[in-house]
Amino acid sequence: MGVYKTIDDVPDKYHLRNHSAAYDARDVWGDFFDDKTAKFDTKSTRDRYEKAGRYFKTFMADVGRHHALAAPRHIERFLVALRDGDVGRHNHTRKLQTVYFEYFQPIDEFYSWLQSHVDHPHVYHPVRMAVVDGGFAGDVWGRKLEQNDKR
Repeated sequence: MGVYKTIDDVPDKYHLRNHSAAYDARDVWGDFFDDKTAKFDTKSTRDRYEKAGRYFKTFMADVGRHHALAAPRHIERFLVALRDGDVGRHNHTRKLQTVYFEYFQPIDEFYSWLQSHVDHPHVYHPVRMAVVDGGFAGDVWGRKLEQNDKR
């Protein structure tokens, strides 16, 4: 998760919003996608990550923030918008399992990937912080844990 567990714990100088100039016009999801999909053996997995990235990048652009610089509140709002059918072409509600597997999982991996690369200033994980904050992100994480318990 990183050193910081909540956004309130993060010193202002480390907030991702401070790095917007360095990320202008950078398709960081594209870099992540290229790195991750080289390891994927199925077209369906590549398609799932491409779709998650496309939806997330569009959502973040609509809120005026680069997709690599989300705050926990953006993650929560994105997940709720997915659930409620406010994201995507078909505008239909989605089940908890769909939100988890199709969208949450790739975005969670994206931020873990960012934290693991020293050329990115990610000292905290906004997806995991959104989970700690509760709300629908907490419900989605609960689905992940429930699924892992069944294994």
